[in-house]
Amino acid sequence: MGVMDLKFAHTRQKGQPGLLSKPFVNNFLLRNWRLKMDRAAKEKVVSDLTSKFNESNFFILTHNNGLSVEEMTSLRNQLRDAGSTFKVVKNSLAKIAINDTEIKELSDYFSGPLAIVFSEELTSQPKIISDFAKDNENLSVVGGYMDGEIIDKETISKLASLPSLDTLRAKIIGSLTSSASKIVGIVNKPGEQIAQVLSAKSQSGEAA
Repeated sequence: MGVMDLKFAHTRQKGQPGLLSKPFVNNFLLRNWRLKMDRAAKEKVVSDLTSKFNESNFFILTHNNGLSVEEMTSLRNQLRDAGSTFKVVKNSLAKIAINDTEIKELSDYFSGPLAIVFSEELTSQPKIISDFAKDNENLSVVGGYMDGEIIDKETISKLASLPSLDTLRAKIIGSLTSSASKIVGIVNKPGEQIAQVLSAKSQSGEAA
């Protein structure tokens, strides 16, 4: 309601609803204040999402089809431990936010009950999401983004089947340790052989 509506309300016949009374004005001001607050809140959400889209090197788009509070809390805790955040967002605000980035094409995935996993780097997020989705039909993977490329749900499924970084690091360290031991053995072996030959010759000379 604008100024003209206020004037109209003031000119209504005496005794009818809508007179410019104190309660009427207070309600009018309260409603406008709420509208401003809603607008400010939406602008803050868009700003935060834009920052997330620009700063995250990896994220997964999912559909939250009715996860319970307990399920949401469990998933958020698992993702937090993996260095990620899980945000339920409105498609309209997400589309506005991503328009200020270089990956506008991703907005084609913004439909349905959208929830996004944001992360600065790829760790165990695909496996966490994929395993959770297997046990909870109310969560499904839609697509994602990794290092400048839009990826589909099949790619995320393949990423989920890969060993974790910790497992790969352990294998690499184990391989390096094993190789180092073999190298030391190979390097030391000629020396041992030479020592054995010299010892044998020395014993042969003493016998002569």
